[in-house]
This record gives sequence, C-alpha cells and structure tokens, in this order.
Amino acid sequence: IMQHTNQNIPQKAAIWVVVGVLALILIGSGFYSVSSTQRGIIATFGKINPTVVDAGLHVKIPFVQTVTKMSIQTVKLQQTTPSYTKDIQTAGVDYVLNFDPVPESMAVLYSNVGSNYIAKIVTPVVEGVLKDIIGNYNAADIVANRDEVRKAVELELSSQLPSEYVSNVRIQLVNIDFDDTFEQSIVDKQVAEQKALTAKNNTVRIQEEANQKVISAEADAKAMQIKANALRANPALTQYEAVQKWDGKLPSYMLGNSVPFINLAQ
Repeated sequence: IMQHTNQNIPQKAAIWVVVGVLALILIGSGFYSVSSTQRGIIATFGKINPTVVDAGLHVKIPFVQTVTKMSIQTVKLQQTTPSYTKDIQTAGVDYVLNFDPVPESMAVLYSNVGSNYIAKIVTPVVEGVLKDIIGNYNAADIVANRDEVRKAVELELSSQLPSEYVSNVRIQLVNIDFDDTFEQSIVDKQVAEQKALTAKNNTVRIQEEANQKVISAEADAKAMQIKANALRANPALTQYEAVQKWDGKLPSYMLGNSVPFINLAQ
C-alpha cells in the first residue's frame, strides 16, 4: 500500500503544477495595459461599454470581458480621387487629410461604426466634398485659385464629418492632375500673356523714348529761338560770337595757278 501511495505523489505534484500554471495564466489574462496613444474598449459578453479605458494597467474578467484598443493619434490619409470641373474637365485630385479622433468617443465610434471607421465614414465624405467643390469651379479658376478651393473643401469637411468622432480636420491638395491637352492650353496661355506683356512694355519704352526726343527737340528749338531773338535785339552779340569762335588765324587765299600762295597773316 505504501508503495502505491508513493507512486501517486509524483502524479499529484504534476497535477498541482498544471493547476498552478493554469491559475497563473488565468490571473495573468485578467491584466491588460493601454498605452498613452490608445484608448481601450471593454466588451462584456459582446456588449460594449460606452466608457473608454484610459492609459495604464487595468483588470478585466477573463473569458467574460474582451478588450479592443484603438489609436487616438492624428490620422493621416493620403489618397487620389477623380473629379470633374464645372466646364467638364477631368481632374485627378491627390490630397492629404489629417484629423484627430475624439478620445472619449472611441467606444461609441467602435460600437456604431467599427474599427475601420476611416473607410466607412471618412473617405466617402472626403471624396464627395471634393467632387462637389471642384464641380463648382472651371478648371482655369482652380489653377488660379487653388488655395481658395482648398479652404472651401476644408470648411465643408469640418461641417460634414461627424464632430463627435473627429476634430481638427485639415486637408492639402497636393496635386490636381488635369487632362494633358488642357494643361498644354494653360501653358500656351501663360506664354501668350508673357509675350503680350513684353510687347506692352516695349511699346511703353518706345513711346517714352519718343517723348524724350520731342522734349529734347522742343528744348533745342526754344534755345535757338531765344538766341536768335537776342542777336536781332543786339547786333554786337554777332561780333562777340565770331570772336568766341575765332581760332586766332587769318584766312589764307589762293590767287590762281600762276600766283604763289599768299598768307595774308604775314
């Protein structure tokens, strides 16, 4: 009998070891942690508690409660969506959307929409707003007023996206890719406008040069008139002018082929 009892001791020890390990696993499964960039969502037998679990170490009931963790960090959504302008030009819009999830609403958001709420409620709203706003502008106006279009889109998104779930909505229109033919027409228009501006500047320059010549000629004519009037009024000025221009030499004359050169100054 003692030998049989001694044989049962290892078996009982093994059982207690197994029970202890299971107990540790069970106890350990009751603890969970939530990081500062997350919020925890508790479900008891599948029913979600609308109050989120903040960051830290927490306890749950094993096999009864489950925990889902959702990020509350700023979401960056970068996508491309096709659209049409008011004048029926095709446009592929590359955009970057940033928004902040509302931390205290994550449990309700998870319950009502699910963890893939971006694809379900954010992306459809963004693409719909982009199509509506861009459809209000002609393509050339979008090119000329891109930031105005961006602000209009951002304002409409802030109005349409559910504020109980998302906040601080910002959007950037990284690129608006129009049809190649339209983009070439924009380039041609800019070149034509630059040439017209250059021609206008040349016209202004030529006109200014002509005006300066007229002013200079009028000044010269006026000076000559004043001088002529002065000479007529005082004949002595004629002699004075001659003296001012004389180089100090008397004129020389040739009296024919047979007469030597005579210098009257000698």
